[in-house]
Amino acid sequence: MSLLWQKLLDSSQTDEIYSVLQEILVYGQFSSFPPAAADILLGLLDEINEAQVWLLTCVLVGQLCNLSSVARTHLAQRGALSCLASVLNRCLSSLTYITTSSEEGKLYAHLVKFVLSMLQYFSFGSSVCICKILQDDILGTVLSAVDCNMPALYVFGNVESRMQLRSLLVGRSMVGRRLWTPSVSVSSVYNRLLGCNVADILGADLSAQDTFIVDLYDTNSDEDIHIIEKLPLSCASSTCESVSMDVDGEWVDVYITCVLDGGHFVAVFGAEHIEQFHELCESLEAAVVNHSMFLSCLPSHGELVCVSHPELGVFRAYVIHPDSSEKILTFAPDCGYVEEVPLNSLRTLDDCSASLPSVPMVHVCKLMG
Repeated sequence: MSLLWQKLLDSSQTDEIYSVLQEILVYGQFSSFPPAAADILLGLLDEINEAQVWLLTCVLVGQLCNLSSVARTHLAQRGALSCLASVLNRCLSSLTYITTSSEEGKLYAHLVKFVLSMLQYFSFGSSVCICKILQDDILGTVLSAVDCNMPALYVFGNVESRMQLRSLLVGRSMVGRRLWTPSVSVSSVYNRLLGCNVADILGADLSAQDTFIVDLYDTNSDEDIHIIEKLPLSCASSTCESVSMDVDGEWVDVYITCVLDGGHFVAVFGAEHIEQFHELCESLEAAVVNHSMFLSCLPSHGELVCVSHPELGVFRAYVIHPDSSEKILTFAPDCGYVEEVPLNSLRTLDDCSASLPSVPMVHVCKLMG
């Protein structure tokens, strides 16, 4: 084994690993990779490393693949596809907490693109590669990478389709034809949005709920507006569930609390529950005025607080990721909000001072069209 590859094996710090990878990339003889090179590189992809380390490692894996079809098949048999899918999954989780305009965000975006191109590269190979990429966990990871040029928060559609849907739905009472979709779990939706296992933070506060596909109509004007017809065709075809109009469904009153991405939203169903939801909002607002104080320091991960938002009003929320005083990721179980808020929006919360529902009233829904 060459000196550089042995040096890579002996390195333990990120800076050391990155430096050796650069040396191998610049000065290494790609026609003479040592037999252990594949194992060393795949080992780096399996480990938790910085984005720049993964990117250089992927480049070297690509160089190794280019040597011969034998080398590519060897990498596939050693689990290269699983390693790449795992890196992709970690990248998408990291992007949840990173501003994409930052240098780190741009680096992760390049890495996601590169990993996706390599996954495609491996899929055009032997039957071993094809069988591996068709595994459910790997395929699901690949499909979750809709657009690496936007935050991972928007896991369905894109920023434009989310904003378009938000302008049509948020804060409005509508009528909808509702279909039950037992295959979708609420926790899995929020796990993707928050980049963590939400059950570990909320416990029983996110109880199992039914999820629905809903065909929405805005009936607040003289003429009913079919929401799907107000979305651009490109958005509708890529982000909205296609269901035959002949399928029966229950017609219900719908109040939209928030839009999660280009195709999913959170809603309260039924006139009675909608009234209870608004009463809860009023109760929380009164509790904040009379029984709370502003937080003076960053809250801890998983802490239950009260958020006073300039647009959304007052709501309970769990702290998911306290990144800085200006950027604290929160999740509100009563209304479904996933919001980044500054520290000066957070207050202490006395659970006894507000009348809270025993079961969450909101449901995660997918737009039907």
